[in-house]
Amino acid sequence: MIVLGLVGTPAGGKSTVAKRLAELGATWINADLIAREVLEQRQVQDDLIQHYGSGIVDKQGRIDRPKLASLVFGDDDASRRRLDYLEGRTHPETRKLITKQLNDAEKRGDSVVILDVPLLFESSWDRSCDEIWCVDADRNKRIERVKLRGWTSQQLQAREKNQLDILEKKRLSTSVILNNQTLSELNETIGSMWRSLVKRHAVALDSGHRFPASDGATE
Repeated sequence: MIVLGLVGTPAGGKSTVAKRLAELGATWINADLIAREVLEQRQVQDDLIQHYGSGIVDKQGRIDRPKLASLVFGDDDASRRRLDYLEGRTHPETRKLITKQLNDAEKRGDSVVILDVPLLFESSWDRSCDEIWCVDADRNKRIERVKLRGWTSQQLQAREKNQLDILEKKRLSTSVILNNQTLSELNETIGSMWRSLVKRHAVALDSGHRFPASDGATE
């Protein structure tokens, strides 16, 4: 089984690349979606509300993710401490679920698995990858995209600061995709890289692959 790690800048187009790879036959393990599932767990919600206060809940009594994000993504020490608590509370369970999905994919005999984890290098998931692709785009393109999400450029910058610098991500990656092109052109690029990936790792499809044990480390 081939394990392909995906990293990039916020709003660089990583999810678009992962979606296309899934259409080509890869199994997509999306850490963001898994983290959202963890955030829906009642005990997790109770702990977060106790720690941060009732200001993070919506009218239905559930965690309001934008409100929570406004607390933890910032330049000051207080925001960093709030983020540390959030990561410490949610990442261990997220890691367990990612590990389970990887092992399930191996048992099924899946040929290629996309490991889409924002903090891939920081949390040592890169050790489980055969290759790592980094997806980036020019800043003006990314600002356009985050505005469609309802973010400001300042919110984009705050999230960037909580991740490994993009230059370091590119240095540590096997390949870099610059996503400034049209969707059609991007899909052509992905298709070419996909064919090359499968060709390079053809032998790996018949061999086993080890994954890190769930040791309580952060995502």
